[in-house]
Amino acid sequence: MLTDSLEPYVSALVDLFYPQRCVGCEKRASDLLCRACFEALPGIGRPFCGRCGMPTAFETFVCEECKGVDFGFESARCPLMYEGVGKRIVHALKYGGYTRVVERLAAPLMVDVLDGRLRFDAVVPVPLHRSRLRRRGFNQAELLARGVARKVNAPVSDTLQVVRRTRDQVDLSASERRENVAGAFSSRGRVRGRILLIDDVFTTGATMSSCAETLLRAGAGEVHALSLCRTC
Repeated sequence: MLTDSLEPYVSALVDLFYPQRCVGCEKRASDLLCRACFEALPGIGRPFCGRCGMPTAFETFVCEECKGVDFGFESARCPLMYEGVGKRIVHALKYGGYTRVVERLAAPLMVDVLDGRLRFDAVVPVPLHRSRLRRRGFNQAELLARGVARKVNAPVSDTLQVVRRTRDQVDLSASERRENVAGAFSSRGRVRGRILLIDDVFTTGATMSSCAETLLRAGAGEVHALSLCRTC
């Protein structure tokens, strides 16, 4: 066991050979984010749409973005915008496999924007098609779901599965996204109670809505969506 007098020297050696890099700017830092990047987090504060979570000019339950859109979930929340440091955090997890961001940063931020009055019977990640899962090696939504579940004291359920491969959503319009994911998911069994559905990025809500509809058909009482980031 190291004595207290040796610990500073060991820490200095570890930092020399295995330096911690800021996820936001990749400069040497003492934590996942340096102070400048932490202060630059593109947080979503009030006011926002109570239905889809989009930042708004005033408090509203339905904003111009989601008016007329039939979502399967009750509400959607995200702590960050998908830009700047927020986008780099997602990329560090999704493409860099930097899983430390889940427990140390992502999960706490996500839980912080939840309605504290709600209690969830299960936390369900948006699934990946097996080909994408095989290529990436992990499902980032599942990692986020496990981090969030530990903090809200609810079990993780892998009840959702992809039954049809979909096109990449990046270049699709909102209507094309909804059509693309329609019928793409199924439930492995019955579901009960209030479900917290987890994904990394919320864009139009098409994927989350399709997953929520699947969970409702499987018996869920209501579904709430939670993502780390959302686009404008």
